[in-house]
Amino acid sequence: MAACFEKINLTLTTYYKAWHFIKRQNRPERIVKVQNSKLRKLVKHCYENIKYYRELFEEHRIRPDYIKTAADLTKVPVLTKEQLRNRFWDFLPRELPSCRVSRTSGSTGIPVCILSDVNSRLNNSAAVIRYRRQLGIDFLGTSILTPQKNQQEHRKNPHWTFLQGLHKTYYINPYTNLDAEVDYSINILSKLKKTAIIGITPAIKALAWRIRDGILPVIEPCAVVTTGEFLSGQVRELLENTFKVKVTDIYACNEAGDIAWQCREGQLYHINADNCIVEIVKDGETAKEGQTGEVVMTNLNRYSMPFIRYKNGDLARFATDKCPCGCSLPALSQIAGRTGEDIYLPDCRIIPWNQLKGFMNLPDIRQFQLVQNKDSSLTVKFIPEEKSNIEQTKNILISRFEGLLGDSVNINFSIVERIDPAPSGKSKLVICHYDPPN
Repeated sequence: MAACFEKINLTLTTYYKAWHFIKRQNRPERIVKVQNSKLRKLVKHCYENIKYYRELFEEHRIRPDYIKTAADLTKVPVLTKEQLRNRFWDFLPRELPSCRVSRTSGSTGIPVCILSDVNSRLNNSAAVIRYRRQLGIDFLGTSILTPQKNQQEHRKNPHWTFLQGLHKTYYINPYTNLDAEVDYSINILSKLKKTAIIGITPAIKALAWRIRDGILPVIEPCAVVTTGEFLSGQVRELLENTFKVKVTDIYACNEAGDIAWQCREGQLYHINADNCIVEIVKDGETAKEGQTGEVVMTNLNRYSMPFIRYKNGDLARFATDKCPCGCSLPALSQIAGRTGEDIYLPDCRIIPWNQLKGFMNLPDIRQFQLVQNKDSSLTVKFIPEEKSNIEQTKNILISRFEGLLGDSVNINFSIVERIDPAPSGKSKLVICHYDPPN
């Protein structure tokens, strides 16, 4: 009984927070006031309770009262994943509250364990309620459909969720070919009425292809919400053509929760500024207006494992224009995705991964993966569309890659039927096994 009352209390607390989040969404002065108040409280907590920050502040002669606003954060050195992993225990407070443990996917090569407390989860859920309301996902009466992350993931039974609205959530696996699982998915999709599809981008893309291939029935949801991986224009077009609704993308990570979200009226990502502070850093300095740089974030609500100026390995840039929706939250105009694995040439040149992936943007390619082997050669794996001209596609790719790489590496092609995602559900576009010369 006590557990039931505790759950009710947490749910009502979240709804109350969400009401305030919604109220101040168009009041920038109120957002800044809340943000700075949370920041001062967090910095004081870190100095008094977190060994890593106590040592860092003393080494750089930073007193907690020096950090009063977001603009003062540049006084604090940036935190990297390597530092977080190597000094994990020094980020925990003396008295550790009840926490949930998660693990980053390791898409930057460095997986990290993350602890989140009740306060951070409630505030994150309040932000989720705010953006779901903006996307037309009713607080009550909308079911949630979540495609599972990979073929091996066991079937989850439908269940009610309460913390982010009163929804019944259904799960189907878009990767499996087992007759029983396909029949189960057909049954679920056929009986859903008003539903929102919410999940990681690769899984929703896999669901779209199942529908396009006629394996699963057509569904027209009220919203499609992607997260967990860079949403390319090609994938966005596929999803919008399949589901007949504008796709909205969520920028999130385990370290900070839901950082920013797209509304229906524009392409900007509105930052949950009452939950986190986002900086864009270029060459160690605050990026200039319109510049793309590294994302540096400060989670304002997590006290179990606080992060101040944490560099998560993503690239993005701030918006310079206002969104047509009128939302006053600060916004990102572009999220370029992970800094990722680059290709190294024998002559010591480095080819950025996000430059290579653009070469694969062809209508005859359904999915791809680039693998640089130990001998420096490049294997281009791709799933072609049915009835596509594979030789023509290869010739186009050879022309594109040789124009950039020259004859410094051998290029091989591998035509495959499937490219499985990582256990996290994310698809790794570029994998490098080559150890370049010093």
